[in-house]
Amino acid sequence: MKYFWILLCIALLPRLTAGQCYSSQKRPAWVDGYFKENPNSYVEVATANGYSEEDARNKAAQIIMERRNLATGQRVNVQVQNGNFVVTGNGEFTVKARVLGEYREHCGPGDYRVSLLVQTAKNPTFDFEKVNVTDEYSFSPRAFVPGMAQLYRGSTGKGIFFIAAEAAMITGAVYCEMQRSDNMRKSQETGSMFVMKEYRNRADDWALSRNVAIGAAVGVYVWNVLDAALTRGKIHYALIPDNVHLTTSKYNDMCYYGVAFNF
Repeated sequence: MKYFWILLCIALLPRLTAGQCYSSQKRPAWVDGYFKENPNSYVEVATANGYSEEDARNKAAQIIMERRNLATGQRVNVQVQNGNFVVTGNGEFTVKARVLGEYREHCGPGDYRVSLLVQTAKNPTFDFEKVNVTDEYSFSPRAFVPGMAQLYRGSTGKGIFFIAAEAAMITGAVYCEMQRSDNMRKSQETGSMFVMKEYRNRADDWALSRNVAIGAAVGVYVWNVLDAALTRGKIHYALIPDNVHLTTSKYNDMCYYGVAFNF
């Protein structure tokens, strides 16, 4: 009988693994979908499958170009070379785009999937905004709420753990305190010294359990804050603002210059 189950598993294994894609890269958060309109550009994601990584990459780039070129109705061919778009086609067509991130997956023999995070200028004469694709996050007040910083950074399992652990420790501390108070009340109501001593011993045990639960809750909370401050999350896209710029103004034919810092 056991051989039957072994043969059945071997027969079903290709079906169970069909449609699953594998990658040696860490999966970025933007792969699931991202679109951002900046003053000078668009940042968006396109995903395509192909018989090779290069074919899938070029198809994903083609999707981006078709989205941005719907108004003109032109048909163009796109290839990605060294992170830049190379566009060929009939008629005059100018595009300014660059690849900010790439995620590659292998879905089976002759089946590859590539996701591109692309920044496309609204006008070829516009400069790209400064951007950063990183797994680092700035420290935020979310760190002081157990699990919230982890959920925000894409670490769902870790976030749920911190929420559940903190809730369990606090609930345990409250329950132990209720039992301690109840045993102390019973010790004061009885007339037997032996029973009174028994209730007070139980109250002391519940007090010890309460203190342990409180200590564990504090430990989990500190661990949560340190984890939020020191660990990284899923790769994401962030716009880098211009921190310094020079401004000029003119008054009575005299020019005044000033430096502005943005934080």
